[in-house]
Amino acid sequence: MKILGLGEKYKQLQQLIVQLGWINTCLYAANRISNLLKLGLFFNKYYFVAQSFADQPQLPPNKGRRIRVVELAPESLDCNPCPRPKDVLVDRYNQGATCLTAYREDEFAGCLWYAESRYREDEVRCLYQLPADQAVWDFDVYVEPKFRLSPVFLKLWDEASTKLTRKGCRWSFSRISAFNAMSLSSHKRMGAYVVGWAVFAQFRQTQICIASMKPFIHLSTSEFSFPVFKFSLPKI
Repeated sequence: MKILGLGEKYKQLQQLIVQLGWINTCLYAANRISNLLKLGLFFNKYYFVAQSFADQPQLPPNKGRRIRVVELAPESLDCNPCPRPKDVLVDRYNQGATCLTAYREDEFAGCLWYAESRYREDEVRCLYQLPADQAVWDFDVYVEPKFRLSPVFLKLWDEASTKLTRKGCRWSFSRISAFNAMSLSSHKRMGAYVVGWAVFAQFRQTQICIASMKPFIHLSTSEFSFPVFKFSLPKI
């Protein structure tokens, strides 16, 4: 029985390596082991991707008619259905972020956030800076489990595209966990380009960042110290 169990574990490891690659698998395993042993050491690796807004909606006209998308202003904080802690929502609104929320017949179905010009990451310590008036940072695209096979995501994306292209914005940047191969694949299918990556190691207040873009290496020991990643529009 133990041999069979080890065999299954080995197959799972092989599948993970195929999906993530050796380096990402090692980081993922280190993160899991640290969590299990409660060491207080955390690893994150992000891929930074850029995606242009399409001129035409991605959702066919006959799809998603029963889904409506509304923008929830900061004043609606107390009734914002986004499943995140209130202090996180407050911080996002304080940064000037916009929340688009989807409803299907008055039932909350999902939400999408974006920030213009800059966004301070809430999972690790870093700041993203974007070309003014030409790009946004989209994040925390959430769809309720019962609606994940529905057009909710595309409805949210099309609404964001329409609102932003009217303002002259043509690109959206975001970060994807290197441990989420499915998300990276779906973004690539929609035309996203990988423009960089960053690895973060955190232990208490200490954070080490190694990235493929400036500042390349950064060490911080307080919440007031963090790397700033400046993005430029892809040349395609």
